[in-house]
Parts: sequence; structure tokens; C-alpha cells
Amino acid sequence: MEPNTFTNTISPSSLSYSGLSDYSNGNVFRINSGTTASPNTISFSHPINYTSPSITQIMQNKVAVFKVTRDEDNKITKTEFLKEMWIETKNGQSVDFQVARDKDLAEYEMSELSIRTIFTLTF
Repeated sequence: MEPNTFTNTISPSSLSYSGLSDYSNGNVFRINSGTTASPNTISFSHPINYTSPSITQIMQNKVAVFKVTRDEDNKITKTEFLKEMWIETKNGQSVDFQVARDKDLAEYEMSELSIRTIFTLTF
């Protein structure tokens, strides 16, 4: 993800931006060159283009699952390794949800489990 970049020219009567882009939340907003702003007004010489990413992001996550035992103060007193596995997620889907679907872990409550991501590959 690139940081927001802009070039501005400030004069007493106007403010001019060239190529302002914002890559926040996976969306791309572009304001084309020629955007100017004078006091209390904003005008655009080109329309604002909005592009939403349509590519599905697939991730393979290597996770380790542990059973944790807690005391009355909710502090962890014991951990037990249960399983290491690869989980596929798409578009930011929860790893926890995928682990909960695993048949080998069905006997455990999710509140008893601690899931740690070891490695992630993005495709």
C-alpha cells in the first residue's frame, strides 16, 4: 500500500493539487490534475474517479491452535498444543471462523482456544 501523495502550490488566492490519491480501506480514490481550490470554493477540471478493487484476494494462513486453561481472574494457567494447519481465507475472512469449522476441533469451545497465525501467503 502506497502512502498518500500530493503536490501542492499555494498562492494567496488559490490552492492547487495535482494527482491526489488515497488508498485507504482497499479503495482507490483519484483526483486528476487540475484540481484547484480558492477561498471557500472547490472546483474540479476533471471528474473524480472511484475504483473499487474487484480482484479477490486469497490468503493461505499457517496457524497453530492451542487449548488454554484460565483461572478465576481470567489469566492463562496452562496451554496445550492441539493442531497446526493451513487455512484459506478470501477478502479478509476470519481465520477463527475457518478454524471453528475444523472437525478435529469441534469438541472444544472457541473460548477455550487460542489461534496464532504463524505465516501468511497472499495470492
